[in-house]
Amino acid sequence: MREEVNQDAVEAVELDRLVRDIETEMVSLGYAVSIDHLDHLSVKAGALGLRRALRNPIVNAATHGKSCTVSLAGQGGRAVLTIADRGPGIPTNLLNKAFEPFFRVDPARTQFIPGAGMCLAIAKEIIERYGGTIRLENRQGGGLLQTVVFDAVS
Repeated sequence: MREEVNQDAVEAVELDRLVRDIETEMVSLGYAVSIDHLDHLSVKAGALGLRRALRNPIVNAATHGKSCTVSLAGQGGRAVLTIADRGPGIPTNLLNKAFEPFFRVDPARTQFIPGAGMCLAIAKEIIERYGGTIRLENRQGGGLLQTVVFDAVS
């Protein structure tokens, strides 16, 4: 994965277009993913790496949260992407561990869900490589909110 991302040419990537493409792909695969709002924003990143970094948390939300809603807003020169679901969330004491490789909230309960617990670890590494951040928090009333922030470019 590092080799793949390192070879990805850094350029201005239209984040709204990328998110729309991911949503279209996810819906075609049967995931319940919807777009709430997309501002037209670009960020400096490698298109392939960024696609993987954003696809991973969206797949996680749609899988573990049964569905998710994605929004993109410009806030003070930043591109703020939110991925919200209404799943079980993550116990507060485990939120920081969610980015560790092979992390699963409850391996016994999620055996029927494929994956090795690498999605968020990979996403975080790529996002940070391009100067962004990703944060997780439980939503009021249930579910998880994943927030990805990058500096927007003109």
